[in-house]
Amino acid sequence: MTEHVDVEQQRWTRPWLFLFLELPFGAAIGFLMIAVPYRLSAAGVPLSEIATVSAVGFMPHALKILWVPVIDMVGKRKHWYLGMVGVTAALLAAASLVPDPARHLGLLTVIVTALQAAAATTSGALNALIAMTTHPDDKGKAGGFYMAGNVGGTGILGALALWLSTAVAPWAGGLVLALVVVASGAGAATIHEKRLLEDAARRSAGVLRTLGRRIAAMGRDLWETASSLHGFTALVISVAPVGCGALTNLFAGMAIEYGADQRVVEIVNGLGGGIAGALGSLVGGFLADRMNRRVAYALAGGLTALSAAGMLVAPMTPTTYMVGTLAYNFANGIAFATWAGMVLEVVGNTAAVATKYALFVASSNLAISTVTKLDGWASGFRGLSGSWAHEAGARGALAFDAGITVVGIVIVLGLVRYTASRKARTSAATAAGS
Repeated sequence: MTEHVDVEQQRWTRPWLFLFLELPFGAAIGFLMIAVPYRLSAAGVPLSEIATVSAVGFMPHALKILWVPVIDMVGKRKHWYLGMVGVTAALLAAASLVPDPARHLGLLTVIVTALQAAAATTSGALNALIAMTTHPDDKGKAGGFYMAGNVGGTGILGALALWLSTAVAPWAGGLVLALVVVASGAGAATIHEKRLLEDAARRSAGVLRTLGRRIAAMGRDLWETASSLHGFTALVISVAPVGCGALTNLFAGMAIEYGADQRVVEIVNGLGGGIAGALGSLVGGFLADRMNRRVAYALAGGLTALSAAGMLVAPMTPTTYMVGTLAYNFANGIAFATWAGMVLEVVGNTAAVATKYALFVASSNLAISTVTKLDGWASGFRGLSGSWAHEAGARGALAFDAGITVVGIVIVLGLVRYTASRKARTSAATAAGS
């Protein structure tokens, strides 16, 4: 007796749609990353308290693995997505309407934390929909458009919210982003999510047994993926320091060493960085459907390392800062898209699809956080230029980032070669046995 029976054929989703469907996530991230800190700073809130609001607010993205499995257990992924889009829009509006945020910091923190939890849930549901409703030959393009909405939406929509909040009114940024979230997320209503019919469980044993069977199927699915050569190596690649883009978390702090003023920082790390990352994601999606996705990811890591190395050897001027930062963001967009294409290929259309994608995201975020910390540590190294009197600063971070990325590339290419040789030996043994 089978657990599921297909009752209709899947109609594939156009990859470009995922660019718009990821904008609600980008809007929520950009709002908390760019608009909220500026508004609090303008209200006289100390940087230490602003950092606390941001740290607490972004916590749901690290914890979402705890509740994303519910998306796989209950209901349709499309319904989860649409419902959480509505919640995201409502919380954006609520955050923008908090009066005198300096005096209501606790309330604002609660709202932005709930906002990030809702946005993380929309992204978890969308990851599943991409894996389930995209044609296998279009996984790379889907990943590219998805990441373009992610990185591009974060920078562009965050900058838009900041501009509206300062040029129009403090509440304008959040309200306009809420409208953008609803308008872009509504496109999910057009997605066809194939219905599956639980056979004996739903007809005779009721909801509890159906849920139990689904949880059991998820457990088997997770184990099969993690224990398979294809799945295990993908997890290793996700934690390898290849496409981390850790310097994007530190570029603003490097600006003074390059003589870049606040306006330059805002352009290259906000709107400009968002556009560069989005364009890179589209290029990465194109590459991921035309070559081995793991090799494409390694190549993207190479471009990222070259960007860091270029900034390292070039004169420390504002021009170097602008060109280097935008080039790094572009290369990192390629890396994110090729990584997404690889993961979508691995997770497939199975019982635990949202949970598996969240597991890969958690692995990747672990690598990003670790390399960011190590890049910062390297900036304090002394003796890089022959003198032990001064810290290396930006040059130390750039050198370490480029070097550790090369190490990661070696790991990925080694795994690609090992996987290919294993498959070749298995095919040869099968042929000899027959």
